[in-house]
This record gives sequence, C-alpha cells and structure tokens, in this order.
Amino acid sequence: MRLQPLLLMAALTGASILPLQAHAMKCPTAIRGKLDAVGEGRRAYLEFNCAGCHGDSAGGSMGPGIKGAEQGDIQDAVLHGDAREGGMPSFKGCVTATDVKNIAAYLRSIGTGNEPHWLDWWNLIP
Repeated sequence: MRLQPLLLMAALTGASILPLQAHAMKCPTAIRGKLDAVGEGRRAYLEFNCAGCHGDSAGGSMGPGIKGAEQGDIQDAVLHGDAREGGMPSFKGCVTATDVKNIAAYLRSIGTGNEPHWLDWWNLIP
C-alpha cells in the first residue's frame, strides 16, 4: 500500500511539469519576419525547445553541446533524430528547411558577440 502515495506524488509532479514544458515552447510570434537569420534561429531554437536538452547557449545539458554545429549535422539530427545521443526525436514535419538553416546560423553566432538576446527581441514587438 505504500506504492499508492508514491504513484499519486509522481502523477501530481508530472501534471505540474507538463504546463511548464508547453510554456517553454511558446515564443513571441509577433517578431517573425523582423529578425535576421541569426535572430530567427534563436527564436526557432527556443520555439522547438532545443534549449531544454542542449542548454540555453547550446553548450550542452542532458543533450550534447551543439554550439557551432554545421548546418548539415543539424539538419540530419533534426529531421532524422539521433539515437546515439540519448534518443533525440525527429522533428520532421515540425521544422522547415529555413528553420534548420536559421538554427544553424544562430549556433554559429554563439560566442561571437553577434548572437541575439531576449532584450533585443522585445524592442521589435509593436
């Protein structure tokens, strides 16, 4: 009977985490089309919750660091998934070729001083 309280606690914990995950994927859409490729890449990186596994600055977290990754590598992992790295799912059908190109541009910009920051984005919303 000690299992019931544990199951209830696990269910409540899971229920409280799900809204956080859904919220993490929401990004300002009013700025679409107002950013360059790097800014759109940052937006897409957050929208598709890449930061959840790869870290906010792509240096790695529970997933590998992908800062500076090449577009072809990003495209392959995003469209086909990567079981080698702990089971990254495929995002085929969710992302466009432009999203992949922009995410790669953002990843290459990290650490150069040209990467976008949230404060810059909010200035673009009417």
